[in-house]
Amino acid sequence: MELVSSPKVLVLFPIYNGEKTMRESLDCIANQDFRDFRAVIVDNRSTDATAEIARAYCEKDPRFEVLTQDRHLSAVENFIFCMKYGREHADYFCLRACDDLSSENFLSGLVRALDDNPDKLLATPTVRRVNGADERVLRPDPIIFGYADSLARGQVPRSLAYPSEWCYGLCRSDGGADIFIRRWSEYPHAWCVASYVVAEFVMRDLAVWVEDVEFVFAEGSGSFEKYGAKTFFAKLRQRLNYTLGCYKVVHKLPKVSPRTRIRLFRRLWRDSRIKTRYDLEDHLLRALRLRK
Repeated sequence: MELVSSPKVLVLFPIYNGEKTMRESLDCIANQDFRDFRAVIVDNRSTDATAEIARAYCEKDPRFEVLTQDRHLSAVENFIFCMKYGREHADYFCLRACDDLSSENFLSGLVRALDDNPDKLLATPTVRRVNGADERVLRPDPIIFGYADSLARGQVPRSLAYPSEWCYGLCRSDGGADIFIRRWSEYPHAWCVASYVVAEFVMRDLAVWVEDVEFVFAEGSGSFEKYGAKTFFAKLRQRLNYTLGCYKVVHKLPKVSPRTRIRLFRRLWRDSRIKTRYDLEDHLLRALRLRK
């Protein structure tokens, strides 16, 4: 499918069986105060009413189009397909799950950030995580900004804390898409791939945060239970892959001393515990029945 026109922004919905929530998510984009966008609903061979809902929505709003995959893809494959499609068809693009919401200025605020900062490849929002009646607002630790400069001075920031939902921010097709696709493709685990992808943008100072733009993420999908590792060695392997994959970004940074590299690796190893939620010591103690 080719878009009728080339928009400045393309919003891509990689959806599989999203009939319960997709209407509200589509409405959220339709009601944005930024108008120069197109939206593509990428139906991953859904078995529910997703296709019918998508076609009906496209009929009432010509800015929306539907694309149906020839065969069912894995979630990772479908996301990568959308990234490549976004790279080819718009200046900027973002991904949107079928239950994601955002403020009305989501697109306009992030577009303005990329327009005003041509050296940045990813514009990111403040994140509000919702789980029933409980809500948490997530903002980045300010110390992550200027990360590469800190390392060049021999200083390893105390944390690499940012919301993993930044992967749903607005990506610059020229340059940013290639990082998205490469990072998403190379990481061999579904769990924590979003944090893994965003890490390079943060470490290379390629991300810009827009505080007054909000992204709303609905928790409770059971991703950790579904995709998280179960055995000690599987958890160890995932933490090592996460740490090594983030550490290799150092080769794309200004010169970093050997001593700073060692300290960085240790910091990233500790960060992998937070990102993956894998406490290896606790796992062993529980396996040995030394901790309840």
